[in-house]
Amino acid sequence: MTNVVPELEAVLEQVALRPDDAAVAFQGEVISYQELWDRSGRVADHVRELGATRAGVHLERSIDLVVAVVGLLRADCAAVPLDVGYPVERLRFMCADAGVRTVVGHADPLARLGGYIAVQQGGALVYAVDESVPVQPAEAELAYVVYTSGSTGRPKGVRYAHRNLANLIAWQSEASSCGVGDRTLQFAPSSFDIIYQEVLTTLGEGGTVVCCTEDERLDPQELWDLIEREQVNRIFVPFVMIQSLALFADDVSPATHPLREILTAGEQVQAGERIRAMFTRLPACRLVNQWGTTETHVSTSYELPADVSTWEDLPSIGMPIRDTRILVCDEDGRPVPDGEVGELWVAGTAVGPGYLGLPERTAQSYVPDPQRPDEPAYRTGDLGRVRPDGLLEFLGRQDTQVKVRGFRIELGEIETVLNSDPAVAQAVVSVAGSAAEERYLRAHVVPKAAGDDKLPAALLATLRERLPAYMVPTGIELVPALPLTASGKIDRLAL
Repeated sequence: MTNVVPELEAVLEQVALRPDDAAVAFQGEVISYQELWDRSGRVADHVRELGATRAGVHLERSIDLVVAVVGLLRADCAAVPLDVGYPVERLRFMCADAGVRTVVGHADPLARLGGYIAVQQGGALVYAVDESVPVQPAEAELAYVVYTSGSTGRPKGVRYAHRNLANLIAWQSEASSCGVGDRTLQFAPSSFDIIYQEVLTTLGEGGTVVCCTEDERLDPQELWDLIEREQVNRIFVPFVMIQSLALFADDVSPATHPLREILTAGEQVQAGERIRAMFTRLPACRLVNQWGTTETHVSTSYELPADVSTWEDLPSIGMPIRDTRILVCDEDGRPVPDGEVGELWVAGTAVGPGYLGLPERTAQSYVPDPQRPDEPAYRTGDLGRVRPDGLLEFLGRQDTQVKVRGFRIELGEIETVLNSDPAVAQAVVSVAGSAAEERYLRAHVVPKAAGDDKLPAALLATLRERLPAYMVPTGIELVPALPLTASGKIDRLAL
């Protein structure tokens, strides 16, 4: 067998076993396992020829995106996903911070990105280079760098290694009921680590990755139509999309919508009546609640029972995946007894190597495992406890990091942009709405000059230029002052 990184070994086995089977499908186009392997091999060759150690992936949703994900893994080149929906300013920061000299992309997004000159082309794939960026030292262990929201106003590059990813993919394949010939939707944005879980798990099982358009991804009725038309068996979606799908599920049935697994992560699952009704209509479909952070990807999993009537309103996040442990610790990092609330620490193979270029922040969050001091553990900032049945219960965040519509957001990053405006004296961002589908961001701003009615619109325009759409508040409220606690801190609860 050709030497490949461990997370691709199962994929290569499928190429040998079923070279002519459908590997990826999108809008009527289908490529086989052999074609996927050949095309991804050409990506790997081009990237190696350019000497890339970290390469940006700046592609529209397509078969090309799946090919590039596999190709960069084969090239031993760390991928830096550059979501085409992100503002240019954020993308340029990510490229500079990660030292992205080479980008694999489509022509139109690359033109918008600027600074990169096309040097090679293969089909619709363009290979572009910015000669001003120095070549970065190779990190043989590194699979990808994904950027997540930063509390200081600076997005953080999270590094994830091949061994971390291989463990997750092998576990997911064993835990899933899907296998050879089954079809999985490629739903996640390229900037989300979930894309690796969708793509590599499916290809390693001998299934088909079904790509969707952005319109299909955002519209629940179009998504149901796609699931029926493409006979999709498994989807990985944020909980807010499950809630949206449930609103349009009156006509779904196993005969038309052969879903067997819906996996979700990122927000607390709330098993309301509509969701229970949807799964009652799809008795062969299981809801799987997963939990983790970008730094650890998936750390725990819980498959809800087949009997929907037994579901809890707020289901457990389950048990750790293989070779992973969850510790519930007090403020001093000591594990607490079962039943007591503490911070959730992740230990074992799920823990990645740390942040890119942020040694101090890495040292704060990636700390010695209290039970195995020679190994790292990751402090998630999430609160939880072990229930009497041994399952883990998630109890929310410790700090201002929140999740809205499945996206992890540091409120401080948005506040930093607002507070940098010369017309703003103070700004704070809060989350309103209790149910997951109702949560939204709201900004409260103290202006430097009273009566500036045009300020909210101007600030929203600035935010849209500098931040992804999911981080832009739905509105900005001008207030004369911000409420404070007795200790002089901003009283977020009062907001």
